[in-house]
Amino acid sequence: MKKGMAVLVAVLLFAWGCAAGQQAAPDQPAAAKETTPNVVFYMFPDIPVPKELTLQRSKSFIYETPSLKAGVLVLSGNVDVGSLENYFRVNMAKNGWRLVNSYKFSDVILNFMKEDRASNIRTTRDAFTTQVEIWVGPVDRPVSGPGAPLPREADRSIPRPGAALPKGNDFR
Repeated sequence: MKKGMAVLVAVLLFAWGCAAGQQAAPDQPAAAKETTPNVVFYMFPDIPVPKELTLQRSKSFIYETPSLKAGVLVLSGNVDVGSLENYFRVNMAKNGWRLVNSYKFSDVILNFMKEDRASNIRTTRDAFTTQVEIWVGPVDRPVSGPGAPLPREADRSIPRPGAALPKGNDFR
């Protein structure tokens, strides 16, 4: 009987100790611990990447000048392609990117634009991993309009689309 009572007391003490250890600290509510954002930024502060993806440095590259940063980030991890598509659609928009178009079959390709840059995100899946390529580069200035550059002397000899071409054969 004493053994049974000792075992019961030990089990109750063990259960009480486990329950006390699971309580949240009074200054940190349990909900605050779960709201850690699932985002990392590699080289581009406005292109979010889920934490489940790992940067493949040997396959990535960045080209940078004082006025431009462009390049390719290659990442991999075991993440569902559909969830990555949704992640990038939502989080790129939160960072000021506009979805231009998308292509989807076995791969998913998302094309985004900002005022001065474009981004192409390609997601592929093989048997065990998902690979994501994020391409970032500049966009060309407008051809005409208020922001268009003035034509250079060399550009004036190039016929504009729809302009009449010179008659005769100029090939030698």
